[in-house]
Amino acid sequence: MKAPLVWGRAQYEHPGKYWGTGNRCGHDPAKGEFERYCQPLKKGQLPKLLQSLIDGAKAYYTSPGLLPMLANLNGKANADGNPRCNRSEARAAESLVLSAIIQFTEFASLRVGTPLADGGFKHRSCAEIARVAGLLAPGSTPEAPEPSQRFWRAFRRLKLAGAFTVHLQHEVKADGTKRARPAVKLLNPDFLLALGRVGYQRFKEFRDWCSNRIKKARKKHREQFPAQHDAAEARRRLAMEVNGPKAMYKQRRGKKDLPDANDEKELQRRYNREATAYFAEIVTNNPGASYAEVNKLVRIKYPPYDEWLDRQRRH
Repeated sequence: MKAPLVWGRAQYEHPGKYWGTGNRCGHDPAKGEFERYCQPLKKGQLPKLLQSLIDGAKAYYTSPGLLPMLANLNGKANADGNPRCNRSEARAAESLVLSAIIQFTEFASLRVGTPLADGGFKHRSCAEIARVAGLLAPGSTPEAPEPSQRFWRAFRRLKLAGAFTVHLQHEVKADGTKRARPAVKLLNPDFLLALGRVGYQRFKEFRDWCSNRIKKARKKHREQFPAQHDAAEARRRLAMEVNGPKAMYKQRRGKKDLPDANDEKELQRRYNREATAYFAEIVTNNPGASYAEVNKLVRIKYPPYDEWLDRQRRH
C-alpha cells in the first residue's frame, strides 16, 4: 500500500496530482489556467476589437508589464530596484476576471452589463462574472452561483489597481424596504488602452458604433411597442413631478464610487488610477515603444507606491 502524502506532520488531504504545483491548488505557472474560462455562447463572432481586448487581458498573465500597476500592486521593489511582480496564481485569477468583465462590458457607457431594447439596462452580478471566469466557489450550483474567495481577491485587486469603479444600488419596494441590486461597475478606459491592443481613435470609433447600435435597437423597439414606451415615459414623468428630478436616481443608487474601507488602500487606488492613465497616454502616443521603455518613463513620474507616498507626505 502506497504511503499517504504528508504536508509537515499532517496528512495531505488533496489529490496527489496537485503535489508540487504552486500553492498545491493545481496551478501550473507554465501554462496558466485559461481552460477555466467559459466563453458565453454568441450568435456570431465577437467584434474584433472586443476579442483583441480579451486576448490582451489573457496576455497579461505571461506579460505582466502590460499592466504594471496591477502586477506591482504592492508597490514594492526587488533588490535590483525593479518592481516586484505578483504571484502567477494571482495573475491567472486577475486575467480570468478581467477577461470576463471585458466580455460583459457595454462599451457605449463602459458599464458592465447588457443594454435592453426598452431603454433599461441589466447590470451583471459578480456571480455571473465569476461563472464566466471559472472561479465559482466549491459546491456552487447553477441555480445559486457563488463566487469563490479567489474571485473576490482578484476582483478587489483589480478595483484597487483602477480597472473599474463600483457603486452599490438598490430598489425601494412598496412596503418601504430596500432590496439590493447588482452593483454598478464602470470600466476605466485607460486600463483597457494600457493593454496596447487598440489606440484611442479606434477605441472611440468602436464606442460610437456600439452607441449607434443601441440607439437603432431602441428606436425599433419604440416603433414596435409604442404603448409600452409611452407608459414608461409617463411613469417617469409622474415620479419626477411627485418626488423631484433626482428622487428616483437617489433611491436606486448609493455612492457614485464605493471607496475602500481602508484609507491607505483608497490612497493606493488613487495612485494606481493616475499612473494607469499616464501609462495609457504614453502607450497611445508611442505605439512603437516597448513596454520596458514605457514602464521606465512611467516610473519617472510614478515610482513604486512606497516612494510615491513618501513624496506626497514630504510635499
